[in-house]
Amino acid sequence: MSDIFISYSRKDSEIVDRFTHVLEGAGMDVWLDREDIKAGNSWRVQIVEAIDTCDAFVLMLSANSAASANVHKEVILAQDSGRPTYVVMLEVVRLPAEIRYPLAGLQFINVPLLGFEKSVQQLTDALKPHLKKITAQGEDSHKQTELVIQGIDLSAFDGEKQKQLLAFVANLANADASQLSIANMTAGSVHVFMEMPAAAAFQLKTLALNADPRFQELNIASLRIVGDRFFIHTSSGALDASPKPNPVKTFLSSLTGRALTILLGIALLIGLTTYSPWTSAPPASDPAPAWSATPAESTPIATPSATETPPPTVTAETTETPTPTETPSPTPVTYRILNAVVANERIACNYGPGSLYLNDEALRQGLKLQVFGRDINSGWAYVHPDGYMDDVDPGRDKLCWVDLRFISLLDGEIEDLEIVYPGKVKLPSSDYWDPPKNVYTARSRSNPDKLSIYWDAFILQPGDMESANAPRYLLELWLCKGGELVFTPVFAWDNNVVVDDEAGCAEPSNGMIYISEKHGYPGPVVIPWTERP
Repeated sequence: MSDIFISYSRKDSEIVDRFTHVLEGAGMDVWLDREDIKAGNSWRVQIVEAIDTCDAFVLMLSANSAASANVHKEVILAQDSGRPTYVVMLEVVRLPAEIRYPLAGLQFINVPLLGFEKSVQQLTDALKPHLKKITAQGEDSHKQTELVIQGIDLSAFDGEKQKQLLAFVANLANADASQLSIANMTAGSVHVFMEMPAAAAFQLKTLALNADPRFQELNIASLRIVGDRFFIHTSSGALDASPKPNPVKTFLSSLTGRALTILLGIALLIGLTTYSPWTSAPPASDPAPAWSATPAESTPIATPSATETPPPTVTAETTETPTPTETPSPTPVTYRILNAVVANERIACNYGPGSLYLNDEALRQGLKLQVFGRDINSGWAYVHPDGYMDDVDPGRDKLCWVDLRFISLLDGEIEDLEIVYPGKVKLPSSDYWDPPKNVYTARSRSNPDKLSIYWDAFILQPGDMESANAPRYLLELWLCKGGELVFTPVFAWDNNVVVDDEAGCAEPSNGMIYISEKHGYPGPVVIPWTERP
């Protein structure tokens, strides 16, 4: 497929075509969707496959694209597939809440500030290192797709029902049933891992995004291509880290903007206390399933090293829950330790929850894992790989972080895991080098939401780094976005970054900075935060 996927609004076609012309002149194959997604928000398989298989994803950000629900979904699909993402800011615009997290920590190419010539050159230079350096998923002849089926127990999913499912999927994806096979099944809801041609996998993914009602015939609640981070809920087309659809989310996402506006107007007129669309009448009974179910400051902070960090203790926590008399009473929250297996052929297990954190181990497909927790953004899992022991302390289990897209939970769901990062699990410290020096910040007078962070450059030799392209610094920030603090890791190669830090949060923004070298992380140093003028 194409090297570069460009996500944009058709209202910006003129300036986008200018960028495209230069990129194609530099030898890049650019994919532009010239047909707007119209009636029924119908996604075409060509778009889904192009995003999944591109070498890099470019968002042309403007007021027009920021308001486009289809552009929002393209950004989320790119994040879901792990595509390197770049943002070209055609005009100064506030990021909508739907795409703030996927774009957090990215450097924007600011066209109003740089001008067209410098912007397109910066984009070209940024894209070239990515071309053909990743294995595009769509280039694989076969893919494994995970189908989540509700209303049936694994013990009841016999050979006849498996044949029925294979025939159903073959018909749905216009594929030859002889090319499909069931690779694995796990319990919870029944999770079926099905091998199929890549074209069939993309067809199923597209149908799920379009909320094709035929999935409901066999109670297929959600699906994902193995390697993707998010499940697609087949009833709504929504992407979510959890395979279980949220009934309220599903209801709201099924409404058009006009219908939702009308509904809210009715609620305001009548009063929310006396009318609610999902409580005013009992829900209609679900149709019978196709098969019967079986019930079923610049001062370093002392940080413990990796060998000093014990496995997270899974304990009961309490939250305040009002009683009928409005007297708070503690309600226990119980977290679980789950079991999982590595689903991809080979994955990284890192010291922190992200692909740019230092690497600890490489894990192979089929390896069993114990899962102790997750990061605050629910994208990474803190695990013990079966049989792996700590390098420094051989008497202790090794613990590291894996991308949740690349493992399969055998029991429970992501929400069953305790959030252990940031907070309960620390990065491995290093005393080979001094921590960052002379850290300071400055805020733009013309745009106070822009905060620049600076520090003294620290020159690491190639032998001191994990790889030649590894980032030299790590900033772990709590930034104000949409009225709440959002944890945002930022990796840097130079000794300054610019981040978005809005007004409106009850707690102050803050952050820490580390040096990143192959032995660990010297630091951290608290970043002195410049207040808003």
